[in-house]
Amino acid sequence: MRINIDAGHGANTAGKRTPPIPETIKVNDKITIKKGEQFREHIASVGVANYLEKELLRCGFDTMRTGWDDDNPYDDEDTGLSARQTAIAKADCDYSISIHFNAFGDGNSFNSAEGIGIYIHSKYVGQSKKIADIVLKHLLQGSYQKNRGVSPASLAMCNCNNMDVKGAIIIELAFMTNKREAVELMANEAYWKESAIEIAKGLCEYTGIKYVPEKDQYVPAAPINQMSDTKAIKWLQEHLNKANPNYTIPVDGKYGPKTRIAALIFAETKGWDWSRATGYAVGQGTINTLKKI
Repeated sequence: MRINIDAGHGANTAGKRTPPIPETIKVNDKITIKKGEQFREHIASVGVANYLEKELLRCGFDTMRTGWDDDNPYDDEDTGLSARQTAIAKADCDYSISIHFNAFGDGNSFNSAEGIGIYIHSKYVGQSKKIADIVLKHLLQGSYQKNRGVSPASLAMCNCNNMDVKGAIIIELAFMTNKREAVELMANEAYWKESAIEIAKGLCEYTGIKYVPEKDQYVPAAPINQMSDTKAIKWLQEHLNKANPNYTIPVDGKYGPKTRIAALIFAETKGWDWSRATGYAVGQGTINTLKKI
């Protein structure tokens, strides 16, 4: 079964980027957004697409790419929609998933529009509606976001007829014109991976293929606190986000107030007596519980 993974737009497509980011953000070891810079949609889309391909290949799917060629998003031309459709049709794909981030307003300033939603074609629907419903269900189990639902629209990358596929969806993962979603989700590699996992789980459920999770070999071997290394703190933040879907925190490797609150919330959900704890450290018992989530 072959699934096309489409990364929306191109590296230098006009518009298609956040308003100026109000703070410096380290997305990963290769990408840092400096204060006042704009973050391009295509970079985040390729980040998700790259993770999604790994997820699907591990689960036994065949994949192809449109709009991107490798994990470097900075040299991708904005391939025309017709060319993308033709490539998908010629490759005999079964389904197509197009990754995007949404926008509202003039693009120069942040506003309150928010949430995650999926588009299907208004006329050439195929199996897209059911796929979209299942994928959206899984996406909503991750970081808390407003549910914008599944919407029909006459958009090229969900036109099953022109791409000769059984189903095609466009996923708008977050609003790049919403400050919180731009900073905490779009410019967050952990969210890219989280979204890829959830999309893959949705596709597996729809197709009846067993989802094969990635083996997480790394588990911190010592209690985690503010002096711990970045890798250990990020591990803690990622697992706290899984445990506390209604209170997600940035995965930045810094054990700050938000991580402290997330640790306390997790302890409360487990019924542990942390009345004397500050929340600025978690022990091996907490680590062992979190690694099972």
